[in-house]
Amino acid sequence: MWHFNQVAVMLLLLLAFPVTGCSDVPCGTIKAEGYVISPAGDAASERWGEYIHYHLFKRTGEKTIVLLKGENQHYPEEFITIYFELDGNLKNDYQIRRADKQVRIRARDDRTALWLVYQLIENIASEDDRFSTPELPPALIDFSESFAGFDFTYREPYFRPNLEPDYAPVIGANNVETDWGLWGHNLLRVVEGETSDEVYALVKGKRDKSQFCFSSSGLFTSVCNYIIDNYGDGGDLSYRFMIMPEDNDLVCTCPLCGKQGNTQRNATPAVAGVLRKLAKRFPSHQFFTTAYRTTFTPPAFALPENTGVFLSSIHIPKGVGPDISQTTTRKFMEQLELWRGKSPNIYLWDYAANFDDYLTPLPILYGLQKQFRFFREMNVKGIFLNASGYDYSPFDDVKTFVAGALMMNADADIKELCRQFFKKKYPVSHGLLFGYYLLLEQGFSAKNIPYDMYGGMRQSASAYLDTEKFILFYDALKATIPGTGGEEREKLEKLFTALSFTRLQIAYINGWREGGYATKEGGGITVKSDIVDYLESLGNYNSYPDMSNYKEVGGLLSDYIAEWQTLVLQGGYSNALIDKPIQILSTPDDGFAKPNLLNDGTPGFASDYHQGWYLSGTDDLTIAFRTENNMTQKSSIRLRFLIMEQHGIFPPQKVMVKVNGQLVESVSFTGMSISGGCAECVINTDLLGDKKVEIKMVRRKAEKSIIACDEIRVVN
Repeated sequence: MWHFNQVAVMLLLLLAFPVTGCSDVPCGTIKAEGYVISPAGDAASERWGEYIHYHLFKRTGEKTIVLLKGENQHYPEEFITIYFELDGNLKNDYQIRRADKQVRIRARDDRTALWLVYQLIENIASEDDRFSTPELPPALIDFSESFAGFDFTYREPYFRPNLEPDYAPVIGANNVETDWGLWGHNLLRVVEGETSDEVYALVKGKRDKSQFCFSSSGLFTSVCNYIIDNYGDGGDLSYRFMIMPEDNDLVCTCPLCGKQGNTQRNATPAVAGVLRKLAKRFPSHQFFTTAYRTTFTPPAFALPENTGVFLSSIHIPKGVGPDISQTTTRKFMEQLELWRGKSPNIYLWDYAANFDDYLTPLPILYGLQKQFRFFREMNVKGIFLNASGYDYSPFDDVKTFVAGALMMNADADIKELCRQFFKKKYPVSHGLLFGYYLLLEQGFSAKNIPYDMYGGMRQSASAYLDTEKFILFYDALKATIPGTGGEEREKLEKLFTALSFTRLQIAYINGWREGGYATKEGGGITVKSDIVDYLESLGNYNSYPDMSNYKEVGGLLSDYIAEWQTLVLQGGYSNALIDKPIQILSTPDDGFAKPNLLNDGTPGFASDYHQGWYLSGTDDLTIAFRTENNMTQKSSIRLRFLIMEQHGIFPPQKVMVKVNGQLVESVSFTGMSISGGCAECVINTDLLGDKKVEIKMVRRKAEKSIIACDEIRVVN
């Protein structure tokens, strides 16, 4: 148990971080006795002037201090005049000019104008307490003289806060739900109801409805009708549309596609062809495809200005700056260069999550900054930052805010942005939250190692999560919540609920050691009572609809909690091999050189291969150990294997046991019992005395074949 004095020390350390005062971000002021909004004379600028006036007016109780300029009107000299103009010919995204009692703002387009309006309102409210903006995030800019452009034209941090209605425009971000008329693998719903099979791929002489014929006139007509019926011609409002094959390696090789240049492995020629036709038909919309699987290769011709391509950065290590000496980075750069010669708009499908663990806080911001600077140099124009999406993840609010800011300016001050955000959104607890989160971010950045995008708690603890400091923060957060109220308390209670998952994960990997879930006596372990408290806290996830999953696929918290409850009900676990020497005689997989998962006394969770399973996909798994005098003639060796065929995880075809070099038992897969997603076999043998036992587990013959073995359990 962690004592309260340790929590108090942690609080003092965290509160030592500065949380007030102006940093190296410019502190230009815009405060005045009153504000006169003066739009340019054109209709679009006047509309924005009225919008600014309305939104400032409704955020103050003193209605005489916000005025909309009219003809032949005079205003108090102490008022400041805010001129606003929408100028499509502006070279950069926006311009701010300052003069005595005047601020002149120009925006190049409506999206930037909307963002600037809320930057203006927040700047005024942060200095003038007659205005109230609790719902707005901190401003990214002040209103000093500037002439600025954004690093990326498309900017989407795909976290839950950015998907809230109306939030993305406030932070100047994009949103797949509002900016795209067609996104991802959704072309099938466009052609639903098409009576002719010619919209589908001709593969080996037969129509296959799991892929499209992109040369089909019916497909083109269906897409055109869909756009017209739902989004118009783009004259009033432009949308983006994703035109990409289904997620498989099938390619249409009908005569029309063959004429365009399709091969059995390359669908780019026909896909690029329909992209070009759609771009010509709808010059005010934008059309994208992906450099993925059968469209990895760029087309032979240059695509129109209103088209683009998404490239994936999945093979570039995350959390660190790209290393051009690495083969994966060089290949990425080569592919990007090839597409740049053909596509006017290169967008990236980037990543910012551990998709096997959404609930353990992951430091991403300094790593993103390094990568965004690299992408900027490579002339990338847009970023879709794939993260936890509609699922909650701790600190996703500050990550959304800062990641969005970094897409505007990759050189932004991360520490200052975090400080401002926590101070505004968490008035009581900001010191604790800012201190811990910055500790997490800066500590990980200093290590300069990547995080695992599909990793378990063991990988996280070795890469970035200091488990002792997390436990102190977790306990400090629990102590802080009762002193807060309103929305802040609600958000902290949600955060604490999610972090209870991480606390349980730490307890799980620590086992019977300090901070773990159990105590050890001889060859057995007993579950601690604290685990019930953590489970109760995590059980509050039912109050939050966006917290039902802890990972992208197959990660129901209800299943996770059920596994723990089973362990708690059992009360303990016995294994005569707990913490005894075991040798791995076969070639281990990366991260599995040590055999401790095979006899740490912690049973694996059948719902998740990260939970307690020793993975072996390189070789037939072979282990050895020596018995001791506490064994009996009636001892049994019990083995348990996970079955997850979707991940290539199969029980062994055969298990062979040798004692002192002699084969004593051989159990085939058919001789194992199957229950609850696991295969089990029991081998009864004489282990009395000092004997060498060798167990070989023969992998199933398959393209991908992994053995996931639980405890090597010896029971007397």
